[in-house]
Amino acid sequence: MTRRAVFFIAAVVGTLAAIAACSDAYLYDERRDEQVPVDRAVAFEGTFCTVGTNEVVRPIKIVVALDASQSMNVTDPDGTRATALIELLSILPTDPEVSISVMLFAGSTSAFLTKDANGQDGFAQVASLTDIQKQNLIRTLLNFRNPDNAPNRDSTDFVKPLSDIYSLINADIAKSRAAPGGATALAQARYSVIFLSDGHPTNNQDDELLRGDAVVRIRQLRDLVEDVRVNTVHVFNPSQPVSSICDLTGDAGCPLLIINQDADRLEKMSQLGGGNFRDFRNNEPINFLDFSFGQVRRAFIVKELIASNFSAPPGSPVGVADTDGDGLTDEEERQEGTNPNMVDTDGDGFSDGVEVRFRRQGVDFNPTQVAFPDGGGLDPGCPPNLRGVDDDCDGVLDCDEQFIGTNAKIVDSDRDGMPDGVEWRGGTQGSSNDLDEDPDNDGLTSRAELRLHTHPVEVDTSHLSVDGYRYSMVAVGPPDEFGRQCYAFRVDNVLLAPTLLEVSDAGVDAGLPVGRPTDGGPVVLRGAGYNDLWLSVAMIPADDPTARTITRFYRYNAARYPIGGVKSPVDGVIRVNSEDFVSTCPGRVDVPQNP
Repeated sequence: MTRRAVFFIAAVVGTLAAIAACSDAYLYDERRDEQVPVDRAVAFEGTFCTVGTNEVVRPIKIVVALDASQSMNVTDPDGTRATALIELLSILPTDPEVSISVMLFAGSTSAFLTKDANGQDGFAQVASLTDIQKQNLIRTLLNFRNPDNAPNRDSTDFVKPLSDIYSLINADIAKSRAAPGGATALAQARYSVIFLSDGHPTNNQDDELLRGDAVVRIRQLRDLVEDVRVNTVHVFNPSQPVSSICDLTGDAGCPLLIINQDADRLEKMSQLGGGNFRDFRNNEPINFLDFSFGQVRRAFIVKELIASNFSAPPGSPVGVADTDGDGLTDEEERQEGTNPNMVDTDGDGFSDGVEVRFRRQGVDFNPTQVAFPDGGGLDPGCPPNLRGVDDDCDGVLDCDEQFIGTNAKIVDSDRDGMPDGVEWRGGTQGSSNDLDEDPDNDGLTSRAELRLHTHPVEVDTSHLSVDGYRYSMVAVGPPDEFGRQCYAFRVDNVLLAPTLLEVSDAGVDAGLPVGRPTDGGPVVLRGAGYNDLWLSVAMIPADDPTARTITRFYRYNAARYPIGGVKSPVDGVIRVNSEDFVSTCPGRVDVPQNP
């Protein structure tokens, strides 16, 4: 026998062995021995495009807080901080989305040198600043005199200006959100703080600065926008050299040790604020050129394409449905005594899925309480005005999001490309990026399982070929002149579930048509079998893979499990165009209602 024949036989034997080894996992589903297959699969097919470079407004807002206490006349006698500010203004792009706020602090006084469009203390557009206004900034900075006549007017206080910076950014976020289109733009906004000082508060404030929330709460505002960073600058450029000798008997102490401690304090503040630290000593001129403020115009790439069925649990077992999409199957709702037609049976603002899941973990939740006439009797924690609200339309109620740690204003809280609603139903953490893990040790990461619509914490790969969603995506030509890249895609094997008839008071199916009956019976909202399908595309800036994602989604409620052997759509294909993807609640396709 020739060597080639031996290799051929070995290859055939190896292939057959491989097929035999994995047949249970990929080629055969033993459930078919007892169950008749039902054609319950539909597919998404269509196109989408990434956002263009000029389509997303990305405000960049910079806060420069400069120490103007008397000690700075010693540590920066030449006023190089003013030169650094002017140099910064000269290199910032003259784009309407770039704004700056300049603040001086001394004692308990914070003085803003910039005004917003309404003449109030705040952010000024860099493009609107004239040369005269920039020169006035220099003169005011170098000749600033604290108007406060209090005894501490020449002292150094860090906590007060940091509190003012927090208030400034927080108020600007609220104002921006209220503006037309502000919520969309705000998700991409980036705030950068430059906090400059010689680093020595008159009174010890380390408990608030390094162990408290003086800096941390500014950083935490990033939950509302793309990013908020606190950068710090330490300055010590006296005209006279500092003694390196420690005075152990008098009040002079150890000058160099104190200087190093001051620098260390500011560096730790930058670490808490997620920013960078610069240290200027030995007559080195101050500059702010090493700080990164981001780009206004950016190209975007696809991070994730994901389809899901909110009416079917992960794995889509045959005959199992979640009619109201609250994370509990209809059978679980029957066992718990909750209403399978209502996301929140007792109306306390927390969904049945959240209440049951966390009650099993020891939380004092009861999903079937009855409200007292005075409004009491329900699980506390959700304000009445937020009950039943899903502000970002990600499929998770606002109060649920507050409880599980996700952001009720953002579809993808942890920036991993997976919407919060998909993660919640799949059992992963929507508040932290845990999708690279494999908690069930089945060889598939949690990200892969969410895409397949299988369960990340159950070994279910034996049904993968039957239950798993299948994706294909191909670029259509090169990016256009607006920086948009379009794709043709298809998601196959999206399995439908046999949901219940939905009626307004959870009555039984009396054979009534969808809509309002004429006999005064319960109002039928829609018939049995309708599923709530989700399709989303998450995009990130090409230059920053850690940035907040932009998520465009499409919800489709007209797909129907085979009733009388006929499913909807009949051909099994849901066709989607690029313009069907939205970033806000409108765009949902519902079953037509009778008047």
